[in-house]
Amino acid sequence: MSTIVPKKNTLYVLQLKEQVDETVFNYIDTSEKWDVAYAKLDALLKEAIVNFENYMEVNGEKPKEDTTSVLFLNGLFKLVYFHTISYYHLEDNKQNEKRAKVLELLILAANCIPNVAKGNFADYLKEIANSYEEISQVEGKQQEFEKAIIEQNNKISDCFAAFKKATELVIK
Repeated sequence: MSTIVPKKNTLYVLQLKEQVDETVFNYIDTSEKWDVAYAKLDALLKEAIVNFENYMEVNGEKPKEDTTSVLFLNGLFKLVYFHTISYYHLEDNKQNEKRAKVLELLILAANCIPNVAKGNFADYLKEIANSYEEISQVEGKQQEFEKAIIEQNNKISDCFAAFKKATELVIK
């Protein structure tokens, strides 16, 4: 039995990736307009949460490990990561309380990367780990962070569970 994915969800997965990439390029990579990036990524995240809930309703709590699931998670982990980074860079969000939330969200973003031990998305894991070290302000955290995520080597169902936890934390 294969994972059921309505056509509109398949199209959504591709649109999500494109919209995240475009927002990151236009407002983070090239101009560092954190407020604009955050607003756009926040809207995308809210939309992604609704689509995620629909996806899980159709496919169950443990969807099959297929290309659509990997593509969906590809968009989701990037969305959580860049949403978190843009949130952190808003001036009023660098307090210790907010920093703890950001660090937790970075861990969850990394846990949304499926089968990371295979080397897929290694650059993103390194970037997330680097951000974790920078924000935690603890020297050597990057390698420890990467090692822990690689050792977990989350399966797709674990990644979706991590995304669900991230959405609960973001909504608070």
